[in-house]
Amino acid sequence: MVKKLILIMFSALAILALSACAQKKLSLDEVDTVPKKVTEAINPDDQLQMINKNGKVNYIVFQSREDVKASLESADKTALIKLDEMDASDNELKQYIYTLTIDQSHDTIEIKVNGESTPYPMTIID
Repeated sequence: MVKKLILIMFSALAILALSACAQKKLSLDEVDTVPKKVTEAINPDDQLQMINKNGKVNYIVFQSREDVKASLESADKTALIKLDEMDASDNELKQYIYTLTIDQSHDTIEIKVNGESTPYPMTIID
């Protein structure tokens, strides 16, 4: 009887540990390559845009002639992305692409460019 109880408790702990590992965590990561459909959806005329692939992955695309420092903060239910431009040594247009992972506790995405809240178009692709 004691062995069964220990086995049940161990199984419950294992299930909890595995489900915790599967939960999404708020994160922002710069990426060098993206799927072809994402590349095709990028509008070169938009300085800032968000592309959502299959309702699962959010890509933030930002184009600038400056170097960009990106950071992510959490404020209540808002995921706040900060994109700060810094002087660059050249004047070449660069494209910065980030993947944004949102957890269940966030329902709003706000993007600030150089401290200013900035609207962005949203493109949804398969």
